Amino acid sequence: MFTNAFLIEATLYTPSTHQLSHGIIRYMKRKIPQQKRNKLLPVYLIGALVVLLVGFMIYRGIRKETGNPILLSASDVPRISAADAIAAVREQKAILVDTRTASQYEASHAWGSISMPFAEIESWVDTLDKEAWYITYCT
Repeated sequence: MFTNAFLIEATLYTPSTHQLSHGIIRYMKRKIPQQKRNKLLPVYLIGALVVLLVGFMIYRGIRKETGNPILLSASDVPRISAADAIAAVREQKAILVDTRTASQYEASHAWGSISMPFAEIESWVDTLDKEAWYITYCT
């Protein structure tokens, strides 16, 4: 009977220790979760940068083609000679705008000009006709 009890004991405990050790090994073999690196992130960033640059170049090109270029400095503003300005105003092709203060305009101004002081630009800029040619002067 002693041998039978031992065998019964062995069969009782062996499966549980086997399952326990098998479970530990399986747990140890599991991969430790790590952060996945997005290997395509630099490609996405470069692609987005290219799209932005191309979009900006198209935007500038369209503005230039429509006669409304982006002016980066005062030297980018188109200039016109006094003779051409006078001829355009006389032929009613352009409107001459004096951008000095009202008191300076009252003291003296060019023939045919209208007063729109630069200091008050926010109050009158929306009233301008977008199709008209305005020639501004301040001296």
